[in-house]
Amino acid sequence: MEGPPEPSTPDGSSPSLLSEIERDLLDDVPISTVLRKLIILGGYAGASELRDWASHELQGYIGVPDDQMPKYRIVPAIIQLDAVVPQGTIRHQTIGVHDLPEGFRDEISDDVHFRQGVGELEAMVITHDDTKTIKMMLPAAMILAKVIDHESGRRDQKVTSIYWAVSTASVTGILDQVRTRMAQMLGELRAVTPAGAALPAPADASRAVSIVIHGKNNRVNFAQATDGGVASTGEDSEPEGRFWTTGRRIGAAIVGVATIAATVIGWLQLQAAG
Repeated sequence: MEGPPEPSTPDGSSPSLLSEIERDLLDDVPISTVLRKLIILGGYAGASELRDWASHELQGYIGVPDDQMPKYRIVPAIIQLDAVVPQGTIRHQTIGVHDLPEGFRDEISDDVHFRQGVGELEAMVITHDDTKTIKMMLPAAMILAKVIDHESGRRDQKVTSIYWAVSTASVTGILDQVRTRMAQMLGELRAVTPAGAALPAPADASRAVSIVIHGKNNRVNFAQATDGGVASTGEDSEPEGRFWTTGRRIGAAIVGVATIAATVIGWLQLQAAG
């Protein structure tokens, strides 16, 4: 089994890993393959930021704070529900955030954070290619459905599902953004890699990630790398918005526990009183 490709020597005796990644990107090699090579490049260059970004794109952003999520992974969606009523079955009924029970309105928005790895995103697009719509369950969807039924005052109504409906085009757009940002990063790295050198300096690799992923308006502080050390960075993140803005903890069971739990307890008390 062959080991990871070695960076070229200054005399050009072998193609550099940076050049190989550029060629793969231009040849439309699968995104996951190029990301794995970026992880290796980050290891050779001593750039933890580059390794971390590529690893998250491969493995997903579960557990990553919202203020560290790439903005391109936030996409607009509409909230829909399915229900059974005496007249028949309701499917894909669109509702607004203002239609949700009061205890949930500040916790749920009509934007979605996609935290899945690129492989899962690609599978979503393929699986839903016919319908062109991907369903993402809202947090505490089962409890939310019961509260909606209770507040309606109708015993003959049953909400069976409540979810975000997202266009497959939006998910395809995320994947395209990942590929575009890889190209931008390679452009930044190529610009700061000295002629004849196989790799950029750690600080330059870190700067490429900060510029492309976090934006040029963030303040980035670089420590001078000496004796082969790795430069460290620090950033000013944007102010944090509403707790559940953009549905940011998809994949978690219930987040915003205090608010949602209070609503559930109130609902249970109403049930007991009834």
